[in-house]
Amino acid sequence: MTSILTEIVAHDTVKIIHYLISVSFLFFAVFLVVRSVRGISKNLSYSPFDKFLAVAFIVTLYLQLVFGLFLFTNLGTGLDFHYMPNEGSNMVAKRLWPVEHIVLMLFALFIANLGLIFSFQTRESKSRFKKILIYYSIAVVLIAFSLISVYA
Repeated sequence: MTSILTEIVAHDTVKIIHYLISVSFLFFAVFLVVRSVRGISKNLSYSPFDKFLAVAFIVTLYLQLVFGLFLFTNLGTGLDFHYMPNEGSNMVAKRLWPVEHIVLMLFALFIANLGLIFSFQTRESKSRFKKILIYYSIAVVLIAFSLISVYA
């Protein structure tokens, strides 16, 4: 009985960490969009802080991936958190959303990585801001869509 409680506590801890990383990701995403729009409109130079924000955005996505995979695999515990039947729940939807969410998140990570690579290959500041804004915005939209599909 204590091993099951320990596994549940471990699962909840990973879920909280996943949530905290999500909040930090949202902070970086909003800050990047604001700085990119300002950089494009005011023709600002691309600073090391902008580079830090772009890399932090990617790092939080990778952390989300790692902790999300821990949650998806239930930490190897064998506990079936995703498929526990609830009253009136649709089992097909409960089996579909984790797969759909993971696939969309992987695409978002791929798109964001492309944006980071393309922005690093560009020398002009305005073009860097545009690439970051376009690719990272697409990634954020994919993430938002994956979350909407989870809770819909």
